[in-house]
Amino acid sequence: MHYINISDLADRDWRFLEPYNTSPELTWDMHYGRPRNMLERRITRPALGRYRACLSAVRAARQRKSAVLVSHLPNVTLATAAMARVIAPNCPHIAFALNYTHLPTGRRLDLSRRHFKAVQEFTVFSRYEVRLYAELFDLPSERFTFLPWAMEVPEVAEDQPRPFERPYLCAIGGEGRDYRVLADAMRMAPELRLAIVARPASVEGISFPDNVKIFTNLPAPVTWAIAKQSCGMAIALRSDHTPNGHVTMVGAQRLGVPLVVTRSVGVADYVDGQTALMVQPQEAADMAQALRETAGDPVGARERAARARTNAERECDPRVWLRYFVDLDARFKSLA
Repeated sequence: MHYINISDLADRDWRFLEPYNTSPELTWDMHYGRPRNMLERRITRPALGRYRACLSAVRAARQRKSAVLVSHLPNVTLATAAMARVIAPNCPHIAFALNYTHLPTGRRLDLSRRHFKAVQEFTVFSRYEVRLYAELFDLPSERFTFLPWAMEVPEVAEDQPRPFERPYLCAIGGEGRDYRVLADAMRMAPELRLAIVARPASVEGISFPDNVKIFTNLPAPVTWAIAKQSCGMAIALRSDHTPNGHVTMVGAQRLGVPLVVTRSVGVADYVDGQTALMVQPQEAADMAQALRETAGDPVGARERAARARTNAERECDPRVWLRYFVDLDARFKSLA
């Protein structure tokens, strides 16, 4: 089969799983929705670049009998599904990486329920999301497949200056985060130091104590350098049902960075008490105690991180995703 991928976040050198593919029976095509001219950069609502990429992909799928549409993330999935129903209604469509920070409501939910019915299969990053999205979109749970977030060891910038001279902790990411609880926890632990790398909106309006440094919009290699140089990473999630933080969590595990994570069913596939210190949501005192333990017991922290890295090497390698597509290919051919 020929897999036509659409993403509005990836750079133009992104080739998804093509570099890992050794089977000549699986071929790949990429359509990029990031703005590529002045008009697309100026008009972001609607996102012209996204719709241009989706339209191009659907038209390409219509011209090829063996085509399978693979849309990445919810917004691209909705746009692709809506166009495919008109232009290429017989082309199989896989919604890859269906993951929400905020669940759709109102008209957006109505549109998703209508157009998602034509999507053959959805992949999600936690088992919790299988039931969550099946109920939300009124679809059979059998249409959803759990695949763990997968990535190579992150690239780390060399010779990156440390944010603090003394040992420090870090917190990275923007989806589903609760940085207020981290601010409160660091006030309770003035002896600790914390470097936060986040989107501006994630930390806007929050008063942080002097033992916290905030960085925004850093290049990924610089961000991962701050993480690797730290003695541990805090992933503070909003609630015990937040299904976010998977990218940051797995990246830290692959680098061997000890973790402190909010206890949530949305991340239970990635961490437990053997691989991270788990804390209750919105409990600053619990978070402060876990940060102190991570910084104060480096041997125990490294042992948890080593177990987490072993798990991530086995379960969160991109070849796990490739195996899914190999199996998917076999299923499509058996139906043909």
